[in-house]
Amino acid sequence: MGKDKYIRPDPNVNPYKVKRVIATPTRSFIDFNTRRVCPACGNDIKIHHNFCKYCGVDLSAIEPIGNSDEISKQLAITATTDPDAGVRREAVDTLGDFGETKVLGVLTYVLLHDPDENVRLEAADKLGDLHHPYSLDALTKALKDVNPLVRKEAIEGLKKIKKKNKPEDENKGKPENRDE
Repeated sequence: MGKDKYIRPDPNVNPYKVKRVIATPTRSFIDFNTRRVCPACGNDIKIHHNFCKYCGVDLSAIEPIGNSDEISKQLAITATTDPDAGVRREAVDTLGDFGETKVLGVLTYVLLHDPDENVRLEAADKLGDLHHPYSLDALTKALKDVNPLVRKEAIEGLKKIKKKNKPEDENKGKPENRDE
């Protein structure tokens, strides 16, 4: 007789079992000469867009980092793509120390996409230090981070933004401050 044409499946293996593939986060290169990162949602869009196509935030008041000096661009590239987490963390720290709104998108991207929790922690800290309302969305998303220290830093950042943007006279309207 010839070879058996029917191959019998292994009875010990479930053919319908879904194999889970654990995806590792990939850091894609963002060309800051042609792209910009939305400071609210962390997605990259074309540099000339004034509104984010993902979340609708008005970006016209924030200068893209690609239109700025070469040092900022190189730090942004390092913060998003360097293979060494320590180098990425230092780049995020330096970008945050600039205190400019143009770095908001890069910090948001790092906070939401970096695989290292120390780098995300630093990004959350710097976003809180910048006190920009656009950082509220990113820090709120960071409240779901797997690392509790990143979640804690996101809470601290939200507190910093709230304190900085609080109305000047919070006692106004209270009974003891009313004129009679």
